[in-house]
Amino acid sequence: MHGGGVLLSVCATACAAVIGVRQARKETREAREARESVWRAPTPGAGAAGGRAVFGAVALLALVPFLLVTLSHGYGAESRISAVPFREILDASAHADLDLSDVRAVNLVGNVLLLVPFGAAAAFLWSGRRRVLKTALAGAVFSLIVEVAQYVLSLGRVSSVDDVLLNTAGAALGAFLVRRWTGRTRARRLTLPRPSRAGGRT
Repeated sequence: MHGGGVLLSVCATACAAVIGVRQARKETREAREARESVWRAPTPGAGAAGGRAVFGAVALLALVPFLLVTLSHGYGAESRISAVPFREILDASAHADLDLSDVRAVNLVGNVLLLVPFGAAAAFLWSGRRRVLKTALAGAVFSLIVEVAQYVLSLGRVSSVDDVLLNTAGAALGAFLVRRWTGRTRARRLTLPRPSRAGGRT
């Protein structure tokens, strides 16, 4: 089930990337038109609000693969709790022959990738330098709720603190990639030509 969830997560990431690129191009085009026209005043507030609404919807959709995987029935007879941090991560990493055919490797990689699309989309909901931290905290809270639900619903899964850590890392990774990308986009916007008072370009 993790393999299918990772595939869905990759698809969600691709969709988020496409929407993000189109939104960024739209905002860049509007900013260029506003600067080139002396009669048109820029309206960044409306564009920003529309962008947040779009990425808020994408963030919710990106959680669907995560919920399909984490809230499905596991292979265990009963649910249990693993409350020791890094136990499962270190146990899986200790095997030299670990590859993607190993269920432990799929579990580690999958728990990170599943929240990358959410982190990438949710990062657009905040501004400033702490967007990665805010997104990571949102991912951690959501992951913790899911782990508790797994145990309460008796899904035959291991409610692990390591899963929360890996999910949080995935959300933070998505937000970090967005921050790097938007930083480059913002730098390109600052180089756009500004109209002079006579209507020409400076």
